[in-house]
Amino acid sequence: MNHPRLAFILHGQRCPRSLPNRLLETFSREFRVDIHITTSGSSAEELALAAVTQGCDFLVAVGGDGTIHEVINGVMRAPEALRERVAVGALPYGTGNDFVRSLGVSDSVSQLYRLVTDRQVRRIDLGKLTRADGTVMWFGNIASVGISSAIVERVKRLPRWLPAAVAFYFSIIATLLSYRARKMRLTLDGVAQPEESCVSLCVANGRYFGSGLGIAPMARLDDGLLEVVMIRNANSWDFIRFLPTLRKAQPVLHPKVRYLSGKVVELEAGASAVEVDGELAGQAPVRIEVAASALRCLSALV
Repeated sequence: MNHPRLAFILHGQRCPRSLPNRLLETFSREFRVDIHITTSGSSAEELALAAVTQGCDFLVAVGGDGTIHEVINGVMRAPEALRERVAVGALPYGTGNDFVRSLGVSDSVSQLYRLVTDRQVRRIDLGKLTRADGTVMWFGNIASVGISSAIVERVKRLPRWLPAAVAFYFSIIATLLSYRARKMRLTLDGVAQPEESCVSLCVANGRYFGSGLGIAPMARLDDGLLEVVMIRNANSWDFIRFLPTLRKAQPVLHPKVRYLSGKVVELEAGASAVEVDGELAGQAPVRIEVAASALRCLSALV
């Protein structure tokens, strides 16, 4: 019998050692299972491209938002005909696990088994970020400039032996206390917006970032739009006041917060760093556009 092909790409440091055997025991009766374990910071992208090129039917990223981000970029490098064959899934084993919140999936192997065997696949949009040098990066969740990218920069400078959660939360606190607003200029669907002094500007496909903060409560993965969230000249105390509302993924009704939506965003913010799904993606200026229905994805929310 010609079983469908299922490939797993596991983060080499984050995933439990017993997990590969558990995945084999769960799926090998009904699928041809390939398990790949990452060995470097970018190997998930190359492994994903190879898996799609070899004709896998399901490709599951096992790790955090960074691993999922790499897998998506590897898939999008493959020819369109092969991308149309594969369904991408996620089994979250990271610190924040923000993208999967919008998919309604957890770290349950039994839930993943149901999603795969029931073929519970939906098409989702992706964000396409293009830098000034023409380099393209795809994202499923959120791209941002401001305090969030400064947090990622700080995390990257910390010693690697620190636990990921410790490094992340230390960086949040330290950045909140020191970050100052910067001038940002936005063009949305060809219409220039007034220049704003912002501490954060997010271009969102998914709803959550920062380990569960619902920064873009109106964002949907399949509506063909990007949500833009601008947090104007706010201070650390403002952020603390906003936190309960953000945790509930509800709109912040405050003059310092502005919500927009559109399909193409052109962003200038000096030489500010840009982060995409928790990974540094160079510096502004950047162009971000929505790629509607670009990815076939396993989701509990169909």
